[in-house]
Amino acid sequence: MNPMEFAIPVEDKQAFSQYYAKQIAPKCRRYESVRQEAAAKYQARSKISTPITYIGLLAFLACFAVSIYGAVVLDFEGGVFFAGFGGAFGAGTLIAVVNIWAGNEISQLRAKIVEEIYPLLLGYFGKSFALNPPNLPELDAYKDYGLFPEYDKGYFQDSVRGQYLNVPFLMRELVLLEHKGTKDNRPQYKTIFDGIVLEFDLPKKFSGSTQVRQDKGLMGNGFMQFKQQLSRVKLEDPTFERQFEVYSDDQIEARYLLNTATMERLLSLSRFYRGDLEASFSNGRLLIKIACKHNYFEPKLDLLKPLDFADDIEQVFKEIHEVFDLIKALKLESRTGL
Repeated sequence: MNPMEFAIPVEDKQAFSQYYAKQIAPKCRRYESVRQEAAAKYQARSKISTPITYIGLLAFLACFAVSIYGAVVLDFEGGVFFAGFGGAFGAGTLIAVVNIWAGNEISQLRAKIVEEIYPLLLGYFGKSFALNPPNLPELDAYKDYGLFPEYDKGYFQDSVRGQYLNVPFLMRELVLLEHKGTKDNRPQYKTIFDGIVLEFDLPKKFSGSTQVRQDKGLMGNGFMQFKQQLSRVKLEDPTFERQFEVYSDDQIEARYLLNTATMERLLSLSRFYRGDLEASFSNGRLLIKIACKHNYFEPKLDLLKPLDFADDIEQVFKEIHEVFDLIKALKLESRTGL
């Protein structure tokens, strides 16, 4: 596919076409013959694994039904439950093993190609860009921002570090979980946040802490203010006030940070992401937390097709430019105002 045909911003088409021809296309050509061999082997093995999978699924369902019958009707007598359970476990194991065998080589090749090509793809945006770089902050490092709900367990997924308009940023996928008890001797968790956090180093000077929180009603807002020991900041925009509550330890600084234009941009961003958006200004940094279901920076590479990385390229451009647009919309590069 001609890189000029990629669905990327018009201003990037010419420059990226040249970058693609020099940095990415040679890698694709080098891997193409290996891909063809791995794909052919996978398709040949699929002729064996596919019917076994179908038969295994039928066997699993039949054995599972037998185990239910043995438990509910026979009250675990006669060994019927255990026979059915063992058969279901064996069928499930067979399905897993045969599919791992069929796709092992193509999976390993996919991981190898992604590991080599993705850094090159991000490199187009600048030398500062990196996918899952080492020595990233642990989850506890974000507690001072005051945006995270009480959680029992949490983890980051993919992270991208970069810089745009001289504003360093770190974008991370985050999941937070709450413990909901135990079942079958295993802890059960409920997801209380699934989305992204974006951390920006700002050139602006401010010393206080200001939080922009979702409005949680009279009781919820009162509890939030008490818990964080910050003062409520009343702002003039009624639309912003209906959606957000602002808390700060410096009323003047909070109004400096959240001027009319900034409030309009935060409202616009909230509508754009269609998820709960909250923000915190602290220690010269801005953290934005957005609840969203999109899986960022997930490779879409299909090794059953010739290599061109079109889907991955278009997706990465979309995801990176969301951050760029946010930096421009909030004017984070400016040293005065927002």
